[in-house]
Amino acid sequence: MSPSESPTPEPKSIAPEFAASDPGESPSPPPLPRGIRVVLRVMTTALVVGALAALVWFVGRRAWNEYRDYQEASRAAEDAAPVGYIGVNYRRSYHYKPARFLLEEQGRTKLWVSKKEDGQPEFWDVTDADIVVARLSGGFGRDSVPGIDYPIFEAADSERGQRLRPRQVVYGLNLAEGPRGYPADLLKKIEVVNDRDPQGQFAIVFDRSRNEAHFYARTHDGREVTFGTTGYAYGPTQSPENGQPLLYDRTTRSLWLPEGKELVCVSGQAKGTKLPEVRDPERVTWSEWVAQHPRTRILMGNDRDKAIPAR
Repeated sequence: MSPSESPTPEPKSIAPEFAASDPGESPSPPPLPRGIRVVLRVMTTALVVGALAALVWFVGRRAWNEYRDYQEASRAAEDAAPVGYIGVNYRRSYHYKPARFLLEEQGRTKLWVSKKEDGQPEFWDVTDADIVVARLSGGFGRDSVPGIDYPIFEAADSERGQRLRPRQVVYGLNLAEGPRGYPADLLKKIEVVNDRDPQGQFAIVFDRSRNEAHFYARTHDGREVTFGTTGYAYGPTQSPENGQPLLYDRTTRSLWLPEGKELVCVSGQAKGTKLPEVRDPERVTWSEWVAQHPRTRILMGNDRDKAIPAR
């Protein structure tokens, strides 16, 4: 080397921590603090759990609704199955419902009854009735709803008795001569039952407006009375399905309405007479009643071979 040439200095080494990285690579971010990482994990877990819970709730709710609909449909099908009551069909045709069943004639208000044997119309005089006659509905004619005058009872283990549904509602009486059951759906269908026991005569009336049956005395002035249906219902809605049944007694042809604990005559010769409840039945399911009284007899219909009582 000549004296004029100075030696080329060697490059200084660069510390690794200051070495340039690949120009195409971004520097790695510093790690998150531990507390923030824990919070994020908790939030993520909560979101996952919430999403799963929402899915389970949605699927479960839908499955529960489908199961409930299935149960209701099964019950409805079971409830619609005929039990086989005896003699609850119409006695005869009273479907001569007139266009107007209330008439004003010579200052009197008349309520259509039915057609007589000669085809002429028959009327009740309701001018002085203790009800608002305009609230009556129906008008299908006297005895068009077939009440029961000659009850037929059968044993619980009879063919028809075994068709009763376990949860079917019955009204039960524990009498000296043995227990009796009265199916609520039968009472609702026929409205009135003329029955008796060793203690006396009583009428069972089903009040649709309250969805309940009452057991009234059926003696007036010391005489036995039988009740029939008029084909009318009384109520503010003018709906036969939701009104009180308007009955008549065959002795005086007076008109009667159930008013809770009393059966009240609202028009006719016996107007103002009140017949009290004389029996206090249990309202239970058929399975409960049979479990308590396995030898019970159950109302299954009416003997239609016998004529309608004249009084």
